[in-house]
Amino acid sequence: MHTHTHTHTHRQRRGGRGYGHSPVSQFAAGLAMAANLLMAFWITASFSLYFSLQGVNGWHDLDNTEFDCWPLNSPNDYNMISCGGLEMAWVHRPPEKVTNGEEFNVTYTVTASDSFYEYAVRNKIFQFSAASEAKRFCHEHECPSNWNNANEMNCCVYHANIHSCPLGLMKQGGICGPWIPDDGKIVTHTVSKAGKMAQKFWTSKVVLIHVGVTSIIAHIKIGRMHAALESKVLVVSAQVCGDDVCELEENCLTCPADCGICPMSITIKIAIGLPVALFSSGFILTMVWLQYQKQKMFWDESWIISYKNIIFGRECWMGMGSTISQQCAKSQSTISRTTDVTVCTGLSNSFKPGFIQPGIYDGRTVAVKHIQKKHFTLSKIIRKEVKEVRQLDHPNLCKFIGGSIEVPYVCIITEYCPKGSLSDVLLNDDVPINWGFRLSFATDVARGMSYLHQHRTFHGRLHTRNCIIDDRWVCKISDFGLIAYRKEDFEAFNGGFNCVDINRIYCAPEVLLGSGSSMTPAADIYSYSMILVEIATRSDLISEQAEGVKMDIMWRPPLPEVKAGKADTDCPSEVHYCELIKKCWSHNVTMRPTFEQVKKMLDKMNPHKVSPVDMMMNLMEKYSKHLEAIVAERTQDLLQEKQKTDRLLYSMLPKPVADDLRQGRTTEAQSFSNATVYFSDIVGFTQLSGASTPHQVVDFLNQLYTTFDDIIDNYDVYKVETIGDAYMVVSGVPQENGINHAGEIASMALDLVSVCHNFKIPHKPNTQLKIRAGIHSGPVVAGVVGTKMPRYCLFGDTVNTASRMESTSEALKIQVSGATADLLHTLRGYVLTCRGTLNVKGKGDMTTWWLEAKRDNHTDPLLRSSESGGVPVPVSN
Repeated sequence: MHTHTHTHTHRQRRGGRGYGHSPVSQFAAGLAMAANLLMAFWITASFSLYFSLQGVNGWHDLDNTEFDCWPLNSPNDYNMISCGGLEMAWVHRPPEKVTNGEEFNVTYTVTASDSFYEYAVRNKIFQFSAASEAKRFCHEHECPSNWNNANEMNCCVYHANIHSCPLGLMKQGGICGPWIPDDGKIVTHTVSKAGKMAQKFWTSKVVLIHVGVTSIIAHIKIGRMHAALESKVLVVSAQVCGDDVCELEENCLTCPADCGICPMSITIKIAIGLPVALFSSGFILTMVWLQYQKQKMFWDESWIISYKNIIFGRECWMGMGSTISQQCAKSQSTISRTTDVTVCTGLSNSFKPGFIQPGIYDGRTVAVKHIQKKHFTLSKIIRKEVKEVRQLDHPNLCKFIGGSIEVPYVCIITEYCPKGSLSDVLLNDDVPINWGFRLSFATDVARGMSYLHQHRTFHGRLHTRNCIIDDRWVCKISDFGLIAYRKEDFEAFNGGFNCVDINRIYCAPEVLLGSGSSMTPAADIYSYSMILVEIATRSDLISEQAEGVKMDIMWRPPLPEVKAGKADTDCPSEVHYCELIKKCWSHNVTMRPTFEQVKKMLDKMNPHKVSPVDMMMNLMEKYSKHLEAIVAERTQDLLQEKQKTDRLLYSMLPKPVADDLRQGRTTEAQSFSNATVYFSDIVGFTQLSGASTPHQVVDFLNQLYTTFDDIIDNYDVYKVETIGDAYMVVSGVPQENGINHAGEIASMALDLVSVCHNFKIPHKPNTQLKIRAGIHSGPVVAGVVGTKMPRYCLFGDTVNTASRMESTSEALKIQVSGATADLLHTLRGYVLTCRGTLNVKGKGDMTTWWLEAKRDNHTDPLLRSSESGGVPVPVSN
């Protein structure tokens, strides 16, 4: 690339620095530099905005595009022509801002549509007569390798380069185009290139020298036409700041290292000093306010509660854990252990130190712990302790509410947790606690203790009896702090319960040896190891070891066996759990972990990290699903039993009647104008019964009537009753069916007689079963008789006549009355034979008929034959 420059650069040295650098002015110098840089930024931004909106007009502003075209012979701003489908666009646009002398690349595209070649041929831009020839020339014809030899006759794009036009050299608001104007200078003119239209991308390397806004022009010649693409670049000076020479282009704003620091104006001084003063004043006021709040809380006595404002619901003192159990045992009191608290009955009304009684204060349930004191002085030490405890706030700490300082009613009032102590919950076998709950309890204790240690508060007597469970199964630590407040409580606790051996279980060896204090993080960690043992074993270390046993100072309980319960998926590794216990009770104090480290170890053992509430909800959901399954199973059984009951009931009573009785509605007797009644009995049943045992008779009748019942299910009939060998059926009752009742009973009777030919008596298979049947039609009255064992009965002369038809019938024959025969004649399809005239008791002489069979062809006339002659006789209506 060749670059032609037409500018001159002058450097003039200034004699010395503008300002001194005394220590007093160093601070002001820094502030001045910041202000000067801010001012320079605004000047530069304003400069850029000015030229972007109002600057020297560019040639492309004439039609609001970045590229335009001119004829080859007269390229000026008044002779622009249409590009006719030729387009130019930046691919890598020139940067918005560069340093003079800095090298950068620009890339642009030149494309032509088919319409351009038609336009070019039409306007004589190419010396071709057809657009296709012009297009082939631009896309396929190779240009000379030396661009100096390229022209419009042998190359499509025979000139392509980059021009730069510093707008600061323009004498007037002219237009900087692809030519060298009279009032401007072309500073940069890159090496020209030539090529085919298919080349598409054109890249040039550009260096700008003149400071200010410069117009970058991508200029091409194609045929007899110029085309140019324009963009603007801000060129800034590349002077070296820090060479101890203040150049002409440098000043105290742009280069304070060479030209010195500019003096600070009064405006800048105010702008800097006012915020600093306000910040300093605010900081001082904040510190004063915080100190005031501390002193206010120190002297605040709102935590002091009058004992008479506490309402107690029970006369018995309530306690936490096995401490109460032991004291109750010594006083021969009755112990009642629940999941909430341990209730000790039979104690005197005198205050029992260490005992907690629930009460109501200000409308909320609280835990009241009485302290045995002969006198009480609200000293500064106690005030400080109370202030520190009141400032502690954590989900795993039992909240301090207040206290009474009235002797002998000195007490501490804290948040009430209804589930009792951790010891109570662990020792209660009725409370199902899986390893998810246990690890949650262990983590809750570790979190609460970690919070206490972070606030430089140490427990000193941590054990499962002062770790209590709230109604959301969150474990909280109580009895922390307030050492001076409860000082005599410590003494009474040790003396009243003789807990020297008890405390040794949780007390670190260095404390028992007198070489360390119990109020240290290491001592609390040792006590925590015993809690881990109790959580794993669900046993009380005190009850097992403290009853008269003098333990060695180095005594420790055996490591627990970590066992998973049924369907317990959260059981930790026994190795990891026991390793944590061993680290916590290490005799080397420095080897014991912190509670933060314990939390991380427990988190690894319990990856699920399910909250106790969620676990309880899961248990309740499992129980609910189990109960739902049981209820569904019982419901299904109930439905099956109901179906059996319904079948039994519907076999005893008609369904409409049974439904009315079941719904409590009374049923009245109903009259039916026409119905058909069927009676049958077993011929020779008395002799058969006499030759059989009762069981054989019952089995025989059961099998026979079961067969009969299966048959009558195919017909619109209702079985009224079975008495002994008698079988009674009716049709047309309780649902009327016109005259079809006669046909239903007749067809049923034929089937019953037919089945008797093949029926085998179980205990007499060689004996032929014979029944005789009788049918009569007429009006009946039906109704329910009785309430204890209700029966659906039929009444009327029709029933008596049907019974007479049966009693006068013969074996394996069906005798019907004249009324029934007339109905069957109307229905057609039945074969009847006249038996003759019989004298029926209570009815006199009656003509009866034998029902022989049922015809397949119902169109045949129904005939009756006389018994004597056998001649068919037409039926008279």
